[in-house]
Amino acid sequence: MLDASPVRRRGNVVGTAVLCAALSAGVAYGTVQLTQDDSSSVSIVQSGAGGSVATGSSGYDIYALLEKVEPAVAAVELGSGNGDTVTPVAAGSGVVISSDGLMVTNAHVVEAVDGAGNAIDNPVITVKMFDGTVRSAKVLGSSPDYDVALLQLDDTSNLTPLPLADASTFRVGDEVVAIGNALDLGDMPTVTRGIISALDRTLATTNTTTLRGLIQTDAAINHGNSGGALVNANGELVGINSAGIPDAQNIGFAISVGTIEPLLADLKAGKEVSAAPIGYIGVTLSETPAGITVETVQPNTPASGAGIEPGDVIRTVNGTDVSTAEQLSVVLRGLAPGTKVDIVVERGGSEQTITLTLAERPTDG
Repeated sequence: MLDASPVRRRGNVVGTAVLCAALSAGVAYGTVQLTQDDSSSVSIVQSGAGGSVATGSSGYDIYALLEKVEPAVAAVELGSGNGDTVTPVAAGSGVVISSDGLMVTNAHVVEAVDGAGNAIDNPVITVKMFDGTVRSAKVLGSSPDYDVALLQLDDTSNLTPLPLADASTFRVGDEVVAIGNALDLGDMPTVTRGIISALDRTLATTNTTTLRGLIQTDAAINHGNSGGALVNANGELVGINSAGIPDAQNIGFAISVGTIEPLLADLKAGKEVSAAPIGYIGVTLSETPAGITVETVQPNTPASGAGIEPGDVIRTVNGTDVSTAEQLSVVLRGLAPGTKVDIVVERGGSEQTITLTLAERPTDG
């Protein structure tokens, strides 16, 4: 099991990450620990606004890119207020997405708890912009299920929002740049460069919360980067930086704008946004040369009731071929509990179809 590092550092907040149903990795989420003393419509900048900084299919002007996008990325600090005094508690990052002061960050960046998990009295959020100005902000809406929060800046002057990229165009190999308040090191954001390493990753951060549709990147993502921007060569927002795994070789994750954009109107309206339940079979899997192989079958689950057995190799689900655990996860994410599905498995050299009804994943795992 891999040990992961938080990108919002707030002491040692560690969760277990599960890559699909069988591949496990530890992923920690946190902020930088600080030791020094109504309308539901959302007007965001759409992809294509502001012009391209790409110089061609094989490269781009990094200086022009940074000049365009850095002013939209800010340091977000969470503190405890006592009269006119604010005691800093933790720090992360945020990204301006509209000229009227909307800023996207991670839900865990603005979660009003300290490093020990205790509620913070009178939480105060301050945002330090790229130009050094400090502005106050409030949380309009937050969704821990998606690890996304929407802030409203009190001062909306001189903002340079980032346009949102079209998630349907993302491809493995696309060049990206991660920008954020890494390690809370200073006034200027940290910039790292890489590519999209994989798409549609799945990480279980707790027993009850699983982040889906994540972008994997080899651009370094460190403590404090949470809520910062992952941008493409055109200076468009690709995702919000969320998690890094330091013991692996440059494996970081960002929440895709394809996940974030549909949530914005509800978050602005202050609605509670929960993830829809995902269909559950009740097996553990491994990826073998034969395919997706069932390792164990949990008792009292759809799989056990329908007769799926250890050693079965899953070939299709409702007519969709699956050859990796990630592909199986993608199919199941589109199916709600209560859905009847036909699963073709190979057993003993022959294929057979097993029909079962998906359940809701239990909260204890």
